Amino acid sequence: MTKSSSRNGCLTQRRQCPCGVEPCFVRVEADEEDLSSDPLVEASVPEGPSQFSSEIMSVDSPPHVGRSFRTDDEAQDYYTNFARKNGFAIRRERSKGNPAHPLGVYKRELVCHRAGQSLPRKTAELKRQRNKKSSRCKCEAQMIIKKNVSKGISRWVVIHFSNVHNHELLDSEEVRHLPAYRNISSVDRENILSLAKRGFTVNHIMRALETEKGVKPGQLTFTERDLRNFLQASKNINKENEGAELLKACKALKDKHLDFRFEFTLDENDRVEHIAWSYPDSIQAYRLFGDIVVFDTSYNLYAYDRLLGVWFGLDNYGNAIFFGCVLLQDSKPHSHRWALQSFVRLMEGKFPRTVLTDLDMGLKDAMMNELPSTKHVFAIWHLTSKLSSWFSALLGSQFEKFVSEFLRVCNLDSIVEFERQWNQMVLDFGLESDRHIAILSFHRECWALPYLRGCFLGGLMRSGLPTSIKSFFKGPLNSQTRLKDFFEQVGIAIDFLNQAGEEASLRQNYQNIKSKTCMPIEEQALHILTPYAFDMFQREVIESMQYAVYETARENYLVRHRLMVDGGHIVRCIQPDDEIQCSCQEFESSGILCRHTLRVFSLKNYFMLPNRYLLIRWRRESSLFPKSSGYKFRSQALRSLASIIIQESSITKDRFDYVQWHMSKLLTHVRDMPTVDETTSDVEPSSLYDAAANFVPPRTTARGGRPKKLKDVAQAEVEVNFDMAE
Repeated sequence: MTKSSSRNGCLTQRRQCPCGVEPCFVRVEADEEDLSSDPLVEASVPEGPSQFSSEIMSVDSPPHVGRSFRTDDEAQDYYTNFARKNGFAIRRERSKGNPAHPLGVYKRELVCHRAGQSLPRKTAELKRQRNKKSSRCKCEAQMIIKKNVSKGISRWVVIHFSNVHNHELLDSEEVRHLPAYRNISSVDRENILSLAKRGFTVNHIMRALETEKGVKPGQLTFTERDLRNFLQASKNINKENEGAELLKACKALKDKHLDFRFEFTLDENDRVEHIAWSYPDSIQAYRLFGDIVVFDTSYNLYAYDRLLGVWFGLDNYGNAIFFGCVLLQDSKPHSHRWALQSFVRLMEGKFPRTVLTDLDMGLKDAMMNELPSTKHVFAIWHLTSKLSSWFSALLGSQFEKFVSEFLRVCNLDSIVEFERQWNQMVLDFGLESDRHIAILSFHRECWALPYLRGCFLGGLMRSGLPTSIKSFFKGPLNSQTRLKDFFEQVGIAIDFLNQAGEEASLRQNYQNIKSKTCMPIEEQALHILTPYAFDMFQREVIESMQYAVYETARENYLVRHRLMVDGGHIVRCIQPDDEIQCSCQEFESSGILCRHTLRVFSLKNYFMLPNRYLLIRWRRESSLFPKSSGYKFRSQALRSLASIIIQESSITKDRFDYVQWHMSKLLTHVRDMPTVDETTSDVEPSSLYDAAANFVPPRTTARGGRPKKLKDVAQAEVEVNFDMAE
C-alpha cells in the first residue's frame, strides 16, 4: 500500500517567499509527491558539504542490496519514486515484528502493485459489487528492507531487490492514472480552496491549475472526479462551530487535569481567534531544557485557514521534545506577538535563551518586541530548503556547487573571513543584484555561524532538529479532520514522541561506550554526561591532541593546530576561580568544552574538570526518563536491552551459542521468582492520552498469515534469539 496524501492531509506548507514580492513563492518539492522530507533540508545537516550532492543524486539511482535508509517511510518513499519512473506502483505486502518485539516492526516487504493472487469477492455479502477484474498477476518484483541497529542507531537496509516483472510496464502517460499516484498535493489543495472561495467552478479550477503548472488538459495528478470529492469533503466542515468545539475540548481536559494549560482569545463575534496549549510533562521538560526552543510555523491547517505553530526543544539525549502548540487566525505581526506572549505565560514566565524559526520578517519583529533578551536565529535547515526555489533555475548546472560553497562559508570561524568569502561567492556566481541574496546578506547576523558564536544553540545549527511538524503528526489527519480531533491527535503525537525518546535514551545507556584517550577528564565526563553529550565531548578531547599551545602572556595561551603556521584561538585562564575562556566560544554555543580549552587544561595538569564545565542540561541526572518504574518502563527497558543483545550475539555462532545458553538459564530462573512485586507499587502515572498512546495502527498482512495479536513480552524475548540470528 503506497503512502497517500491523507497521512498529513490537513496540513499545507506555507509558500509565501520572505522577499515579500507577490508572485514569488517558495517551491515545496516534497508536497508534490507527499514526501516526508526535502533532500535539501537533509543536506544541511551533515557536517561536510560533500554529502549534499550524494543525497541529491541518490534519489535517481536504482535500489540495490545494502542501501540503507533512516526510516521505513523513507525507504518506501524512495521505492515509490523509483516505481513511478519505471511504470508501476508498489504496496506494503507483509511485515515482521510487533510492539512486543525488541525491535518493534523490523522487516517489511514492498511489492509491485500486481503481486499476489486476485482475492475472492464476497458477492453474497455485498448488495452492490463492481464487476472489476483484479490486476494481480503474481508479479515477483519487490524490495525487502530490514531494520539494523548498530551503536544505538537504527537503519533500514535493503536485503533483497528484484525488478523482474511478468507484465508490461506502463509509460509515463499511463502510470499517472494508477490509484497510487492519483492524489491532490497539499499545495494544490490550498490553491483549489482559494479558487473555490472566489467562485471558480470545478472545470475552471482544473483549467487554472493546468495553466499554472504548464501541463496539457488531463495531465494533472488527479481527475475532475477527485477534485469534486475533495471539495465536497471540505464543505462538510462547519468552521464557525469548530473553534467552539476545540475550546470545549480544552476546558474538558482542564477539568480532568488541573495542570493542563491553555490560552485563547475571541474575536468581535465571540469566535475563537487564537488558541495555545501545553501539557504538564511539556512544562516540566521546559524547566530543564527551555534554554533553546524551535518555533516551527511552516504549516497551515488549510481547511480552517489557520496558521499552525509548534514549539519544540532538545533534551540531554538529543531527542526532540514537545513544549506547546498554537493555532493562529492569521500570520500578521500582532498574531505572532500573541503567540509569543502566550507561550511565555504557559511556561511560567521563563524566557528561552535562543529561539530558532523560519526566515519570517513578521515573526522577527514580534520577537524583538516580546522577547528582546532572547536571541532570535533563523534555522539553517529552513534557509537551505529555500535555496532550490531561489537559485536552481538561475544557476542551472552551477546550483549544486553553489550550495556546497554556501554551506562551507556559513560555517567559517571568523566574521572577517565570512564577509570576505561571502562577497567573493556572490561575485563568482553573479548574484550581486539578486533580491534573495540581498535578504540573506541583510539578515546574516541571524543565521551565519560566525555571527552566532557565543549564542547557545545546543548543536542544532549543525545537527538539525530530529523531528518536524510533518513527521510529528503521524496520525490519520485529512481534509475532514475536526479541530477537536486535531487537538486530540496532538496529545497522541506527544505520547508517541515521548515513547520514542524514552526508547532512544535507553538504547544510548546500553551502548558500550569506552574512553579512547585514558585521560582522567574523559573518564570523568563518561560517567556524568549522557552518551549523546559525551560523544560531542569525546570528539573534542581527541581533536585536542592535534593542537600546540604557546603562552603569550601570563595565563593567556595561543592554541593552534599542529599543521598551521598562523592563526589559532586565544584561551584565557582566570585565577583563582578556575575560569577559562576561549575565543572560539564553543562552550557558550554548545555547552561542551572546545578542543582548545581542553588542550590548555591538559597542559596545566588538570585531572578533573570543574563542575561548571559539565553543564546540568547535558548530565544523566537531568533526564526526563524514566517517568516511572512500572510495567511499561520495565518492558521498554528490557526490549531495548534485548535489541542490543541481538545485535552483539548474532555476529558469530560462538556469541549466539553463549547468549542462547545463558538466556535459557536466565529465563528458567526468572520464572521461579514471585510474580508480584512486594516492595514497590506497580502503579505508574498515566499521561493525558495514555489510552491513545497504547493504540497500535492496524497492519495489513498476507492472506493466511499470522493473526494480528500481541505476544507475551517474555515469549517474544525468547523467540527473538532464533528469529534475528538467521
